[in-house]
Amino acid sequence: MTRKQSLTFRIILFLFGAGVVALAFVLNTSGKVLTNAAIFTWISIGIMYLMFFIPIFFSTINIANFSGKIPSLSVMWTGIASYIIASSIVIILLSNAVISLNKAVTGQAALLFLFAICAFLAFFASSHARDVGEEEKKKTQFSTGLKARAQILSLSVNSLPAEYEAAKTIIARALEEIKYLSPVDGFEGFDLEYKIMDSLNSISDICDITVGIAVPMGTTGSLETEARMLQMLVKERKLLRN
Repeated sequence: MTRKQSLTFRIILFLFGAGVVALAFVLNTSGKVLTNAAIFTWISIGIMYLMFFIPIFFSTINIANFSGKIPSLSVMWTGIASYIIASSIVIILLSNAVISLNKAVTGQAALLFLFAICAFLAFFASSHARDVGEEEKKKTQFSTGLKARAQILSLSVNSLPAEYEAAKTIIARALEEIKYLSPVDGFEGFDLEYKIMDSLNSISDICDITVGIAVPMGTTGSLETEARMLQMLVKERKLLRN
């Protein structure tokens, strides 16, 4: 079902439900003089219907983001169910003259206030889940990019001449360890990953691997220094755990 089809279906569903409520109102009030209590009752029923249907109407859940919406949906539907039950009790008490109309109106206003708080908590849960999801996505994307960069460098580093064997060995070990780095939370992990990426780029620049130019003589020391720096950064990053 496309988004447009889904919206059309929900509109039809909403109108059908509203029609049922309207029909019930007409059948139960036709030819009668409505008292203030009856007006209050039907207004309350209308509010309950809107509260029940609005989350359905505005829901845009799909398989990709369903898990992220479970907390907010749970909070919202708990609030809706609690409001409907409490509001129904108020209507029953009013109908049986257990409470006055003023107390019923006051109670209904209090219930609406509590539901507003519940809706805020649901929004907060949804916003928090979305922020966490975006942060995790960015973290995963950078980690994936880091491993892809290491793989490219690993494929190219073997082209270095034999005099760079020591640096090649250090780089190869570091690149192999990068493959098994797992994402971590916190600034320290991000900072080390950025430094590792800079080190990979520096090694690539020194070797002129990216343009396929032979390594100039006299760069052995610089390459080995950068290789050891990369090795140290990777070891530090491996020590971090969530």
